[in-house]
Amino acid sequence: MKSLIFLGLGLAVTVAACGSSSSNPGTAPGSSDAGPADAGGFVPGAPITGLAQNKWTWVPIEGAKCRDGSSTGIGVNLGTSTDKVMIFLEGGGACFNATTCALMNPSKYGASDFNGTFTAAEGNLGVFDRTDAMNPVSDWSYVYVPYCTGDIHAGNNVTGGDAGAGVANQHSVGYVNVGLDLQRIVPTFPTASQVLLTGISAGGFGASANYAQVAKAFSSLPVALLDDSGPPMEDPYETTCQQKDVTALWGLDKTLLSDCGSDCSNPASYYLDYAKHIGKQYPNAPFGLVESSQDMVITLFFGFGTDNGANDCNGSLGTAESGPMFTMGLQDVRTKLASNPKFGSFFFDGTDHTSLLSALDTRTADGVVLAAWIKQLISGTATNVGLTGTATDGGTDAGTPAADGGTDAGAATDAATPADAAVDGGVALTL
Repeated sequence: MKSLIFLGLGLAVTVAACGSSSSNPGTAPGSSDAGPADAGGFVPGAPITGLAQNKWTWVPIEGAKCRDGSSTGIGVNLGTSTDKVMIFLEGGGACFNATTCALMNPSKYGASDFNGTFTAAEGNLGVFDRTDAMNPVSDWSYVYVPYCTGDIHAGNNVTGGDAGAGVANQHSVGYVNVGLDLQRIVPTFPTASQVLLTGISAGGFGASANYAQVAKAFSSLPVALLDDSGPPMEDPYETTCQQKDVTALWGLDKTLLSDCGSDCSNPASYYLDYAKHIGKQYPNAPFGLVESSQDMVITLFFGFGTDNGANDCNGSLGTAESGPMFTMGLQDVRTKLASNPKFGSFFFDGTDHTSLLSALDTRTADGVVLAAWIKQLISGTATNVGLTGTATDGGTDAGTPAADGGTDAGAATDAATPADAAVDGGVALTL
């Protein structure tokens, strides 16, 4: 069975037909308005026009495709602070075998899906809620990137990969789409002073995977990264075979691994090493990770690789990774990224999956409210809260480290307690 690395369901989105695209606001890409390439090779296209404050507008993006080959686009909502921009990548599973491609991941997304589903269900929730005084981005301009490529927004397999069991010709082009989106987004906000790149679940993984190309596109502007429920774990928490399988299927060697270069040469730690690479290449960029201690969705998908301890990538939906093991993986991420003072983590107890749309004002860790923690992050102050009992500055861990400095001994011991194992044993997810 094909296996999976770093993905999640995100907020469930029911998609119908792709729908006919609305008329394209503004000038088409490739017009004479396109500017010269910058030092990083980024070539901006035409700005998006016809936008209104506090109103969502669907914008078809020329060349952007879903995994079935149909066209897609983005949503844009102008805020009163048009110099600050949030780019939000949607979640929604992943396509890596017949079951997941058919049941867990949309294969198309167009204007009808956006206008009929997103604007009614998600477009004013959490970080999109302009009436919430606690929302730190309530007056920002929003860019919504839908998800229909099955590759956590990270792929570049244009010719179409075979996800197995007769699921052929899957166009895993999420990373390519983000690049095309940026050609319109960047010139639309010429006076931008700050950018937040974020997403939930598959979109959280995707935000991290696309950080380098987004940062290059915005050139000297500060870009903060906020990953909700897309933890960059390494083997054994995400097995080596998972990482190899998905790299081949989605073409990650042409995207995040290409951006990472020699810093990402170990297939046992591709995604965690990429997180380290971001910190090294962009030392002033805040990077925040939000996750529950025993995420019921991510543990399920990581179980395809761990397969009840066999680590053979022959698992199924019934072989979820244990909650305690997942908790240890989170502690490992925090430890391995501790040298980056701009990395912060918000780890809360439980099995919930994603928070940015559902629990922005109510989610707490060590007494800290998530909305307040995000406000600090985007202002440049990264902190680690949760799993340790004490809030700490970014780059440190309140737990007692092991003698070799490689793990948090206290956290690992707690994660392995029978009580936590019982909690994990009670988690059930119906898909």
